[in-house]
Amino acid sequence: MNNYIEYFTNYVYKNYDMNNSLISLKYYHSLRVAWLMALLASNMNMSNEDIMLAFKIGLCHDLGRFYEVIRIGKFDNIAFDHGTYSNKILYNDSFVNYMDITEHLLFRKAIYNHNKKDVTNDLTNKEEIFVHMLRDIDKLDIVALNCERRTYTFSDEPNEKVLTNYLNNKPIDIKNIKSKTDSTILYLSFFKDLYFKASYDLMNKCGYLNKFLNVVTVSADKIELFNNLTNKIDREGRKKYVR
Repeated sequence: MNNYIEYFTNYVYKNYDMNNSLISLKYYHSLRVAWLMALLASNMNMSNEDIMLAFKIGLCHDLGRFYEVIRIGKFDNIAFDHGTYSNKILYNDSFVNYMDITEHLLFRKAIYNHNKKDVTNDLTNKEEIFVHMLRDIDKLDIVALNCERRTYTFSDEPNEKVLTNYLNNKPIDIKNIKSKTDSTILYLSFFKDLYFKASYDLMNKCGYLNKFLNVVTVSADKIELFNNLTNKIDREGRKKYVR
């Protein structure tokens, strides 16, 4: 794995400025997602080959984010589709050849789908597994990272569309995020919507949910609603199937 990390690191240092806080943020995020993908694959009793594949997917999943920083100076999931652009970089810069990828279509689909509100409906069973592995791990690390950088509040009335989708287990469209309360619900949905039981177990083992709850300030009139939303995470998690 070290040779792939070395190639990835050389690419980032050669093409981008690691003194830029957003660049370094995504560099270390990519490394963590790679290792967490490998850990999840191992916990799901995958073969050594698939554990390595999971690691490589995690390492390369946010290549488009680096270019996004140069192009628009920030991370903007509405203005820039970094999942799609990551695929473009993979093939323009020969990443796939160096990473020794044999399952090219799976690799591309996992990275393309990782940031979409809904995944495409053209996935094989194995492709679907890797797509949702990456979506799960990416969500967990994003929340953990943001817990170190900011605090959250739950005091305004939530957008009805955001709240309804959360309660009905439907994806939340980031275009409907209008307040800090909506953002908090979005992050709660990251935990509730984890696809695999192994991801849910990893969430608990690493304390991701508790870390997030510790940085949320809830107003007195919203405590009951907030508790109902967080309790839904546990109820949904207990239903996850084991692979």
